[in-house]
Amino acid sequence: MIAGVMITATRLAIPQFYPSQATNGWANLFAELSSGGLTLFAVLAGIISFLVQFGGVSIFIGGLLCYKKHLRSGKEFVGIGTTFGFADLLLAIPTLGSSSSGPIYLVVVAWTSLLLAVFAGRHIKGPKGSYAGEVRKLMGGIRSRILRQEKRKRRERRIRRRRAQSKITRGSLPSTKQYNISSDKNSES
Repeated sequence: MIAGVMITATRLAIPQFYPSQATNGWANLFAELSSGGLTLFAVLAGIISFLVQFGGVSIFIGGLLCYKKHLRSGKEFVGIGTTFGFADLLLAIPTLGSSSSGPIYLVVVAWTSLLLAVFAGRHIKGPKGSYAGEVRKLMGGIRSRILRQEKRKRRERRIRRRRAQSKITRGSLPSTKQYNISSDKNSES
């Protein structure tokens, strides 16, 4: 959580000391890479620029989730945040190297917090079961529930059939066959 706060704070402070960081660096990068100013690259640059702003926030949310014992989702958020934080700081290297204005300690704090977040993300121990194991358990549970319901339905159908057949067989016997009223048991009436 501390690394997320540090990255967010430096992300907000760096453009004040390095004015070239206030512009969309991703748009500038893609404009230089594309020779026709393709709109696809402009859209991609806008998306990346938007996501990069939330690197520190997602690291903080991941740390908070880990603190609340939601380790797997917390680790995912920390991973997403470190990825976007790295992309943001990587793009800032040429600008920071070319200008001498502004305190260098902001950059050091930003990279230190990123390394701290990566280190913390690598040492978050989630549950022993993998995603595939959890999906397998879920599917097995659903399958067993469906099979239990089918067995119950089959059993109920079987019982209904037996009841219906027993009613049919009771009602179809002639009255003389049901009760042997003759005095001679060997004779068939």
